[in-house]
Amino acid sequence: MVYKRIIYALLYSKGFFHLSRNFKLQKVGDVNWLKNNFGFGETCNYIDELIIVLVTKNPDEEEISNFFSDVKKLREKIFVPLTLGGGIRTFEHAKNCFSNGADKILINYLAHNNSEVINKISNIYGEQAISIMVDYKNIDGCNFSFTNSAENQSISLKDYFKEIKTIKFGELIINSIEKDGSAQGLDINCLDDFSNKFNKPILLMGGAGKPEHFVPVLKKKNISGIVTANLFNFLGSGLELARSFSMKNGVRLIKFEKIN
Repeated sequence: MVYKRIIYALLYSKGFFHLSRNFKLQKVGDVNWLKNNFGFGETCNYIDELIIVLVTKNPDEEEISNFFSDVKKLREKIFVPLTLGGGIRTFEHAKNCFSNGADKILINYLAHNNSEVINKISNIYGEQAISIMVDYKNIDGCNFSFTNSAENQSISLKDYFKEIKTIKFGELIINSIEKDGSAQGLDINCLDDFSNKFNKPILLMGGAGKPEHFVPVLKKKNISGIVTANLFNFLGSGLELARSFSMKNGVRLIKFEKIN
């Protein structure tokens, strides 16, 4: 039996977690703020997986060390599969993530620039350990992929989806730059760029703002899950409500003990 997934993402930079709106960051609090003010840990009782992304451009060794240190603090309160990402350029970067508790890694840049490194990671850790994130924006009626925190335009989504068929990876997260942080609902039109032969799990990200946004997306056969990074909308009781509402409306999610 295949279950859908609700995944939460945290964005980390320079010792703080951030909100994002169209990829513009707003600092909101450090790891202690997250644990103490929003009941983080209890919140993770209602998600299937957690993603933590280091979103600083070109982080130095000190910041990378601080990132992993704060990840360790969060891992004391969570017991769900963990994906780590941000600035992964080499095999050693990926290895460092796995050594610091990652079950999976999140890759963007390498999928555009160095598939050999991805395949090397896959050969050692397995395809299921690699999630590819594609950030995209609609320009003149065509969806284009972007890299470097949405600064560099790459190729059309249609061409991108054709190119990554040769890469060994586990799942694809499609993240709308325009919907990011809007809380106005997810963009399902991006699915029109897919070939019917695409056989990897697909997750959508960008725009989830309330429980009602989850149901129509999760009910689509070719969608495996939703990723949300909306701190204020979903911390507290928000993720519990989103999960409960989805299940009551016919979405097949794993039933946790605290979900009625």
